[in-house]
Amino acid sequence: MKHTVLISTIVLQACLVSAQQLLVFPAVTDEEPGVNGSVWVTTATVVKVDPLAEITIRRKWVCLRDGGFVDDPATAPSWTLPAEEPKRRLMFEPGGELLEGTGATIGAAAFEVEGGEVIAHSNAMDVRWGEYSPGPVTTVFGQGQHIVPFREPLEGPSHIPWLGGCNGARCSDTTQGPWQNLRNNIGVVNPNPEPLTVLFSILPFGFNDPDPGAPNLVEWGSPPLPEFFVKTVPAYGWRQFHWESAEIYSTPWGSFYPTAGFIISLTPQQQLPYYAYASVIFTPDPDLGVPEFNDPMFIPAEPGYVMPWFEASPDP
Repeated sequence: MKHTVLISTIVLQACLVSAQQLLVFPAVTDEEPGVNGSVWVTTATVVKVDPLAEITIRRKWVCLRDGGFVDDPATAPSWTLPAEEPKRRLMFEPGGELLEGTGATIGAAAFEVEGGEVIAHSNAMDVRWGEYSPGPVTTVFGQGQHIVPFREPLEGPSHIPWLGGCNGARCSDTTQGPWQNLRNNIGVVNPNPEPLTVLFSILPFGFNDPDPGAPNLVEWGSPPLPEFFVKTVPAYGWRQFHWESAEIYSTPWGSFYPTAGFIISLTPQQQLPYYAYASVIFTPDPDLGVPEFNDPMFIPAEPGYVMPWFEASPDP
């Protein structure tokens, strides 16, 4: 991948060498219905760093639940931020524009950027209690997550560095009342012309002492295998799913769901590039009278396999 180089001299103003970058927005929604009546709308913002640069943004591919496609550059949705209008340095588009021509209301989309460096981010918002007015001047207000697009794919094993929610226990089995509506989602994007299968290995963490004041947190679990599951994502596919720990772990003082949280290792079964993330959201039942907000926690997967303790040591 090429990167923009900034050239600055005493005589010449700073300028940007034309380059090509790829921005991957991993979760794009267009009035996608969610849990308990939530309605999700994504907005993407791209700002050119150099006001005098000519920036072209063109969609490269889309990944959808049942499989997406690679765009034809001649007909792909595109936007231009012109050099002759330095004030026009921002692209702001809702999910419907990003998914144009797909017939889908949710998925992932990648965009090639040519002409210079940009700042980019997106927001996935529940607009049920906010405002969404699509049109020439789109208005979107809501509560949700701030998502920075991926610029490089994962290759080989990766991991979600921490995932909690409901104190790390199964949300449906906690005694925290309305707070059990805090939910964990995991997403995988497969921008390849063949299916991708991923093995997810769960590393649970909890207290090593029933005394709440004890500071020692340890990794739970026992050999021969950690808790795991497998998901297959179709060619040019996008898959996001709700996840809860399925295991009850034995401790010296009883059997429990993990009380601290999890690290989740991802091992792809094919040598293919991919993108992965976790999303923690809060969408309570409106009848509960709980404040309507979402926990803005978007967690990108990071490169590298994290092994369970018993793979490194035979001793408990």
